[in-house]
Amino acid sequence: MKKVILASVLSTVAMTSMVDANAATSGVVCAAPTAAANGSLTVDTAATNEMVVNAFTPKCSANVHMVYDQGKAYFRVGSVSSAGGRSFRGSTAGGSVTSDATCSGTNCSSTAASNALTSTSNPTAG
Repeated sequence: MKKVILASVLSTVAMTSMVDANAATSGVVCAAPTAAANGSLTVDTAATNEMVVNAFTPKCSANVHMVYDQGKAYFRVGSVSSAGGRSFRGSTAGGSVTSDATCSGTNCSSTAASNALTSTSNPTAG
């Protein structure tokens, strides 16, 4: 009976560790301010689920939409300028910042930034 209880506890701990390692955080860094301003970023200072563990204040240029997604082993972004015509993506999983797609019309929206973030070319693993 003791072995069954021990096995149950150990399997629960192992499953909890796997869930934490695969948990991801995503959010909006910049929401196209009309002038340069501070952005926001959620930071897990306990370093349990996220790559970024030191708090900092991102800076946003005017008209920029930027979204992020991070896990324990990666950080990736998608961004656009609402005055521009292309979206951009970047990842710590082997991808530098690069052009992703042409926006419809002459202005890009936050949807284009989200699409760049989740593009199959913007990996979560290298």
